[in-house]
Amino acid sequence: MKNIKNKIILLILLITLIFGGSYILNDINFSNITITNVVIILLVIMILIIGVNLLLRSNQNKEIRSRDRLFNSLVQNSDTIYLMYDYKNKKIVYTSKNISEVLNIENQEDENKYFDIIADIFKLPILKDQLRGWDEESDFVSQMISYTNPNNLEKIWIKVKLYPQIDKKSHFVIILISNVSDEHDQQHLLVSQASDIKAREKQLNQITSISYDVEMNINLISKEFSLRNLKNSLNYFGENRIGNYEHELDSILSDYINEEDIKEVSNVLSFDNLRKLSENNESEPISIRYRIKNSNETTWLESTIFFTNNKGEIKVTILTKNVTENAEYMRSQNQKLENALVEAKKANKAKSEFLTIMSHEIRTPLNAIIGLSESTLTEDLPRTVHEDIESINSASKGVLQIIDGILDISKIETGNVKLVEKEYDVIKLFKNLESITNEQIGKKDITLEMELANNLPAKLFGDSGKIKQVLLNILNNAVKYTDKGTIKIISKCETSLTNTKLIISVTDTGSGIEKDKLKKLFDDSKKTDNKDYIEGMGLTIAKNLIDLLNGEIEVESKVGEGSTFTIIVNQKIISENTIGEMKNYDPEKKRVNTFNAEGKKVLVVDDNKLNLRVAERLLKKYNIEVKLVESGQECINLVKDNQEFDLILLDQMMPNMNGTETLKELKSITNFNIPVIVLTADAIVGKKEEYLNEGFDDYLSKPIEIDNLTTVLKKYLK
Repeated sequence: MKNIKNKIILLILLITLIFGGSYILNDINFSNITITNVVIILLVIMILIIGVNLLLRSNQNKEIRSRDRLFNSLVQNSDTIYLMYDYKNKKIVYTSKNISEVLNIENQEDENKYFDIIADIFKLPILKDQLRGWDEESDFVSQMISYTNPNNLEKIWIKVKLYPQIDKKSHFVIILISNVSDEHDQQHLLVSQASDIKAREKQLNQITSISYDVEMNINLISKEFSLRNLKNSLNYFGENRIGNYEHELDSILSDYINEEDIKEVSNVLSFDNLRKLSENNESEPISIRYRIKNSNETTWLESTIFFTNNKGEIKVTILTKNVTENAEYMRSQNQKLENALVEAKKANKAKSEFLTIMSHEIRTPLNAIIGLSESTLTEDLPRTVHEDIESINSASKGVLQIIDGILDISKIETGNVKLVEKEYDVIKLFKNLESITNEQIGKKDITLEMELANNLPAKLFGDSGKIKQVLLNILNNAVKYTDKGTIKIISKCETSLTNTKLIISVTDTGSGIEKDKLKKLFDDSKKTDNKDYIEGMGLTIAKNLIDLLNGEIEVESKVGEGSTFTIIVNQKIISENTIGEMKNYDPEKKRVNTFNAEGKKVLVVDDNKLNLRVAERLLKKYNIEVKLVESGQECINLVKDNQEFDLILLDQMMPNMNGTETLKELKSITNFNIPVIVLTADAIVGKKEEYLNEGFDDYLSKPIEIDNLTTVLKKYLK
């Protein structure tokens, strides 16, 4: 409003100036100037001065407003409130806009309420006491002050700073009120830690005096040395003494250490070695065992080296104790441990070989069953035939899921399961769970229900694959042990800032679980028989995956009424949008997996005729020309005969010559440059890397998944 007013005034002045200037130029006779003419000239000059002044003030006001906006934007996210206080008129003339955020209070519609809050802070007894000694002219910084919000009784810590601005005409005070809760917590933690360190030091000294017999201290700067016997009855290296470390060590080695061990002890405890270890920042204690001179019996000592750095002085403490009683025992135990490790490695290797064979032997026929049944289901079939083939396909996938479960346990045991975090669609995750579970339910008299809270974020960041696997294992158990009734998936969340706690429950009306079995439900070591182990395998995998996700899993159950499994995982929020009502969800159209690779020629090598047939049917959908052979030697002969192929799919497990051996022969052929993909049922973790290291260009596991096949074909045929 003020800007518009100034513009109107400037416009009027400009019009007046124009008319006045015209009058002066046209009507004034400079040889005969009258008083009226002088007045008009002066009036025009005054108007000109006023206009220029208004223009300058307008620009200054713009600059002030721009600076004010810049200042407010800078302090908006600051943890400090900025105020200007008129000391003479006793009132606040300026305040930054971040009072609510700094003091953790609700936004006030009436700005005067903020002034009341600031006034209340200065009424705090502790602050008033600190201000009593202030001279009102120098800068003032308060100590940390506890401030409690009267609305929610939340306590924070603040610090007040005052900067007086005094001249002859005015007296202002710049006031800064900062939230220093984090600083207070850190100081409190440091004080607690200091107290704890002193207590621990005292405790350590007590433990040292009980556990060890001799203490030696060396200063690596000055070479000062001191020896103190911690137990009066034991003095393996003579009486307490001080001196130069190198000199005293030579004396101890020659007078007290067994001759056979002198060299080793000297190498470890020498001054040069201790200094070298300290320069390498050795933080872990280093121990050495040796014997002392004794004509009656063998006495074993163990010396442990500890490094400390205190005010630039690097010190070494060597603590020594008698370990004669357990030295021989430890030697025998170490030998037993080494033998056990050898046996464990053999057993682990045997298990890996067994899993490899099992994976291949079961996945190979499953590849044919699943591949042919899925391919057949796309054709026009009588209804009963279609249903039968669909049942075959579903049962085959069930067997495959069991095999994958066993392999998952193997991966978890070896620590080879890693998180794969990425952005994912929340509704798509639950829709997928719903679809798979309905397929598992089949013709059972079970209704699947799903309740998703409207405030669930639409997109999250995390390992949705692991979450899906956990829930599928739980849902699989629910379907397995529920004959009729309902299975309900309920999901809600607790959101704060950029994270959400995802809480998902699966409730069934099944047979329930006895109390004595609940305690051992997720623990393999407490499974009493093979039946318990097999039935609980999926839940064991679920528990291990939840631990990997740093989440929680809970279970409640009543026999004859059903069970409720709940998982809790923290996820990052990607989208501020929520899922809203499920009925409003518009799923994306299913992506077409195949593409046209007409003109491309692929050679498939597999000793199993049924698998060759599966591969041919799958590849034909891409309009690929397919050549099938049953051995590695046939493959080599075709390449040597200069038959051209764009890609070779090569089975690994073949008699006479396996896939790896066949690849080596192919690589030896001059100018061979056809990409070779290993086609194998060996899906054990780490195998893909092994095959790539052998020289294969890529890896496809059996049963062949259409998405994986499409990815490989696009990569090498497009």
